[in-house]
Amino acid sequence: MASGTPLIHPAGEENWRGLRLANAYRLLLALALTAAALTDRGPALFGQTHPSLFMVTAWTYLFLAMAFEWLLELRVTPFRPQAHLHTIGDLACLMLIAHASGGPEGPLALALVIAIGIAAVLHGGRAAVGYAAAGVLLVLGEAIYASWTQPDASHLANSGFLGAALLLITLLVMAFERRAAVWEHQSQAREREVRYLSELALRVIEQTDNGIVVSDPDGRIDYINAAARQMLGDNEATIEAPAEARLPDLHEGVCDALRAWHAGDGSQQQDFDRPRRLRAQFHRIETALGPRALIVLQDLSAEDERVRRDKLAALGRLIASIAHEVRNPLSSIRQAAELLPESDTAAEREQLTTIITRHSDRINRLVEDVLGAARSPAVNAQNVELGDWLERFAESRRQNWRAGGKPYVMALTTPMEPAFARVDTTHLWQVIDNLCDNAERHGRPDDGQLRLRLRLETAPRGGWQIRVCDNGPRIADVDRSALFEPFFTTHSQGTGLGLFVSRELALANRGELALEEPDTSRDTGNCFRLCLPAADATETATTQARE
Repeated sequence: MASGTPLIHPAGEENWRGLRLANAYRLLLALALTAAALTDRGPALFGQTHPSLFMVTAWTYLFLAMAFEWLLELRVTPFRPQAHLHTIGDLACLMLIAHASGGPEGPLALALVIAIGIAAVLHGGRAAVGYAAAGVLLVLGEAIYASWTQPDASHLANSGFLGAALLLITLLVMAFERRAAVWEHQSQAREREVRYLSELALRVIEQTDNGIVVSDPDGRIDYINAAARQMLGDNEATIEAPAEARLPDLHEGVCDALRAWHAGDGSQQQDFDRPRRLRAQFHRIETALGPRALIVLQDLSAEDERVRRDKLAALGRLIASIAHEVRNPLSSIRQAAELLPESDTAAEREQLTTIITRHSDRINRLVEDVLGAARSPAVNAQNVELGDWLERFAESRRQNWRAGGKPYVMALTTPMEPAFARVDTTHLWQVIDNLCDNAERHGRPDDGQLRLRLRLETAPRGGWQIRVCDNGPRIADVDRSALFEPFFTTHSQGTGLGLFVSRELALANRGELALEEPDTSRDTGNCFRLCLPAADATETATTQARE
């Protein structure tokens, strides 16, 4: 800041308040001086040299303070001229009183220091330095005059210390003002940054596809974005005046669920079918206005549409692959049927009949798998504690291996806390069972000692994930990208639909099935990861495992 720049801007209301406070101090000081002049009480030095001048100056100072108060009340004069009048009046009256009292010593010296300090606060910059210099010159002049008229050497020394004090107090006040100006500038910069971030966050919330509602426990809405108004079927009047909207008027079911959640009797999330399929999630936030609920609305109909489009795209690829998969067994059946009338022995007829039957079974299995993949799976989602569910699945699998004489091993790792997920247990069984079948068929090492590892853990993006890992040969890089495509198989007896159907079931349950990137620290082993959405842990888990 330049030295001549005022540190205090006169337009501020706080400046007027400071000027009024300074004049209140001036009124009290003038009253005290006038009382001392009338009663001859107070410090002995008041008016000891020129009593009449002290009396006139004290009264003048009092009337001047009252006039300043009148100007402050009317505000007919701008701030800065009034501030100059106040400072000039202080210096003139106090120096006359000091002259009438034999010099600026004792309480009068303190009054001068305070007056110069007030001037530094009110004016700042060059004006403050100018008034301080004027004060020093007046004090030194009074000291020189007193030394000439009164043979007392202490006047000049005391006045020198007082002049230094006046300059010092001015410099200190100016330094403090500069520091305060820097703090104010930094504070304003932070306010602008916070305001910018708030506006940016508001724009992002307004543009998001999810509905956002902030409500108090009684359903009075503090904020609602456009997506939420559309999902809740808001009318035009409410859109124009969102501050007056109430949640019961928009969607009574969401409001009832919110109240139940606040009371501790409801779930943190709940699905609704009207006016459209949506899911409401409740989150508690503490504000200066009291507890609030952040309600996140998710349009399930859009999610259903996305799943349906993915399904149709997959079916298109599926149908395109059927011709190729059916052609080979049909050719074999036709050749066998043509050779059957020409066969001479029973062994030849039996061999040809076996060929026809085997390829017919393959076509039949292929058709059943295609029909199963084409049908949209009906999802009966429920809250499932995955740890207990996996324990039962692993034990069932181990029993089957022991009954079949297979030397396979399955290890299961689960977290200490309950892991609730919302999933159809029939679909979950089908997916995990298919991953284990694939590991038996393709993931066995050369010694035949298959070791499967099932690990349940928190998913990086929320929810839970089940990792199924084997110790078999690594899936080739060229096969990894096509692994979930329909009819892709590396086994002569496989249809290539197992992983495709499993991924479709995972998507239908709002989950995800993927093949993890290979572990570079090992030469063997493959891991599949099934991610599932988390459920509310407060609800009672229901586990249904296929025996």
